[in-house]
Amino acid sequence: MKLTLLLFFSVFSALAQNINGKILETETNKPIEYVNVYLEKDESGTISNEKGEFNLELNSKIKPTDTIRFSIIGYTTKYHTFSKLKELNFIVNLSKKTENLNEVTVTSKRELKSTIPYKKLSSLKKGIYCFGSTLIDNKIFVIGGDKSFIEDAAKQTLQEVSYIPEATFLDFIKKSRSNFSWEKYNDELQTYNIEKDTWLISNLKFRNRAYHKIIYFNNKVYVLGGKTLSKSKEYQYLDNKIEVFNLNTNQIVVDNVNPHQAINFAAFAYLDNIIVMGGSIKLKNNGEKIYSDETHLYNITSGYWYELPKMTKPKEVNGIIIKDKIYLVGGFNKTPLTEIESYDLTNGKWNKEGDLFSGIEAPALTYCNNIIYIFSNGKILTYNIVTKVLNEYKIELYVKGSQMHYYQDNLYILGGFKEYDYTKSPSANFSLIKLNDFSKTKIINSKKFN
Repeated sequence: MKLTLLLFFSVFSALAQNINGKILETETNKPIEYVNVYLEKDESGTISNEKGEFNLELNSKIKPTDTIRFSIIGYTTKYHTFSKLKELNFIVNLSKKTENLNEVTVTSKRELKSTIPYKKLSSLKKGIYCFGSTLIDNKIFVIGGDKSFIEDAAKQTLQEVSYIPEATFLDFIKKSRSNFSWEKYNDELQTYNIEKDTWLISNLKFRNRAYHKIIYFNNKVYVLGGKTLSKSKEYQYLDNKIEVFNLNTNQIVVDNVNPHQAINFAAFAYLDNIIVMGGSIKLKNNGEKIYSDETHLYNITSGYWYELPKMTKPKEVNGIIIKDKIYLVGGFNKTPLTEIESYDLTNGKWNKEGDLFSGIEAPALTYCNNIIYIFSNGKILTYNIVTKVLNEYKIELYVKGSQMHYYQDNLYILGGFKEYDYTKSPSANFSLIKLNDFSKTKIINSKKFN
């Protein structure tokens, strides 16, 4: 069923939820401009205007216990629950930071770190990559994923026998048969408590799937897309079922309808909808992938699926939604892609923001205070959606296929796979990055988009 653009945009406008308020300085009662207002639950954010007023548009229904953060340099950050904000009549007072400085020597140069530092946290119970994860309150939910170990025995053997002059073709065949690869997808829910730094594995069992997405909405987690393995591990199948995990009842309900069957696609929660974009939909016998440029919308309330305007090109892709705009970063179509694109849900227009410094196939993404954080294999980038500045930093964290989340001024990077000369293995590593370390670290590349 096709949804016309007119209906599409009018429905979204009608369903939008806003929180309006004002931010004042405690000492003078004057309005404060450029304060970052951020709802951590669904990563919604905005800034205050010259009158101190803010208008925070929400991606989902807000609960009384949901926390909203108010922060700006030079003032003490405040956290208010929605119920507390209502008590304050949506007026927030921020106090200036006061620091006692003794003898301070000011120099013109500050020595910057060469790489972004990170702290190792408790490892995942199971090492996985290309999995689904979402942040709910102070917990990270991880479902499924690929836990395969892959060894390229032929490549390793070719390298080794090249150093043996008397080696024959028969020697190559015999040695290359010693393949220790095994394939398996995960069916477990791993939950991390940020406050306690602990992981738990649920007794619930999901479908064995990987290369999928999970979306949180209204106390339910939707697991969709990706692929499964046959019992013999010889065949791979696109997963056509959606699992709906109810956090209240701790039960899983299966929906058998999903017209957007793909792997490595983008998915977003928007109002009471799930939007899915792109991915790859077939693997030929010769190893060539078939890519999709299709976009679908699933209305959770009605249960109906709709076709939306197509992407600018078919590709595997990851993205993030900020207010009414979707940002697609990198991706893959025969080669890693460099473009950052945006799609405005209010008018249906695509825009190319600019290009990354190099192609990134499947970046881990998160967002805070107008900045998109982009991570993959030893590099972490920041893209400011207001100033259009892209910065790149080094980080000695070499994994691909991982996920990243933001929570209270920290980034959390989890899972992924490590590649060596002949092997690909899952990682259980879990790391924390402090946001204030970016200002203390050397930028290796920077540019401003037009």
